[in-house]
Amino acid sequence: MDCSFISINDLRRMFQMFDKNQDGLVSLEELHWILERLGWSEHTPEELEPIVGKQSLNLDEFLRFYNDAVSTKKETNSDSVVDNDDAIVGAFNVFDVNGDGYISSEELRTVLERLGFEEETKSWDCGRMIRAHDKNLDGVIDFEEFKNMMLHVQ
Repeated sequence: MDCSFISINDLRRMFQMFDKNQDGLVSLEELHWILERLGWSEHTPEELEPIVGKQSLNLDEFLRFYNDAVSTKKETNSDSVVDNDDAIVGAFNVFDVNGDGYISSEELRTVLERLGFEEETKSWDCGRMIRAHDKNLDGVIDFEEFKNMMLHVQ
């Protein structure tokens, strides 16, 4: 999985899961639901339409939107540092299910299941995913480790 825990293949599966009528489109309401689960619910579905420019997205548009959203969240210029930190805190809080200030492998699995990856989490090693970014080797991801992971800092 990539540094944000969600790979392109995972996003494709998420898209297919939400495309219930299999018309190849995801509505703004469904997009908002996904963004909410990722801690990026800054806009209502109505506010998303001018940003997206349409009522629904096909798979390529969805992937492009996600990529743009992730890129925007990772900006580090001086004008966006505060917004970027707020976004990272929001995303961290999504994964910190019990609010103890750490993300455990169990919490990661819970959030991935909430995002619709119930079957996939059975084969994913969430512990290994945590260990990949656990720089102080305490078995959990703290906020600084999460922030460094999101900003691709080594």
